[in-house]
Amino acid sequence: MTVRKVLAIICYTVSLAAYGAAGYVSYLAWKGDISYRLGFLIFLPVWIITYWFSTFFSQLIEKRSGDKRIWLLPKKVRKLLNAFSNVLSFVLLGFWVYVYVTEFILSTR
Repeated sequence: MTVRKVLAIICYTVSLAAYGAAGYVSYLAWKGDISYRLGFLIFLPVWIITYWFSTFFSQLIEKRSGDKRIWLLPKKVRKLLNAFSNVLSFVLLGFWVYVYVTEFILSTR
């Protein structure tokens, strides 16, 4: 179980680092240092990496033996970490939806 906890911590850390990278790319696009198209092309694979590692984290903290589930983290900690990751994900996706609507849909009218 210790190995699972260590791997879960590594996966969550990689996920947070990828969220940071995706946020930085989004900031660069918003600031105008890179174009929105390039920003989105960089953002999308990085965001997919965050999703994968967040999923790996969720799978690693739950161990199944038969019909029983054994959680490696307390319920409050587990829900807090997953909620934090989900909020970051929705904020970043919301930013790119906003950019798409304002820059590409509304500007063509």
